[in-house]
Amino acid sequence: MDIVILRHGQAEGYTTSDAQRSLTDRGVRYSEQAGKCLAKLGLEFDGVWVSPYVRTQQTAEQVLKSYPELAIHSQPQLTPETNPDLVFDLIKQSGLERLLIISHQPLVGGLVALLADASTSYRCPLSPASMVYISNKHMLHRCGELNWLRHAPEFLNQ
Repeated sequence: MDIVILRHGQAEGYTTSDAQRSLTDRGVRYSEQAGKCLAKLGLEFDGVWVSPYVRTQQTAEQVLKSYPELAIHSQPQLTPETNPDLVFDLIKQSGLERLLIISHQPLVGGLVALLADASTSYRCPLSPASMVYISNKHMLHRCGELNWLRHAPEFLNQ
């Protein structure tokens, strides 16, 4: 299985509802650039899983400008504090071969730790709009290959 994990773009400061925070102008711009980068690299996806939070939905909308044939599938389990083991199991059971996940820290860092090889067993620090590409052929804990890690705004220069 090939998985791209993308942290949502830069969001506005904390308000009364974390789930309702929107992207900043920079967050919108970098999210769209992330989609362009993925398309330019020739990556294709069978599914796009997105947290139900506003900022991740907005990130997905920008990314999918480069993938108009794809639809957003909101996954209520992709919230910041979800146990990465739960999401790992959902991925494994999905039957998908190429998945794009858009979510939050600390979940995204935990997923990288579970999916990639043992040398990356720490939680990967992903800044807003950063993304990581992992191949995990047999979907076993810590048995995947971290192909690359790219940070905004220099997606294609890394």
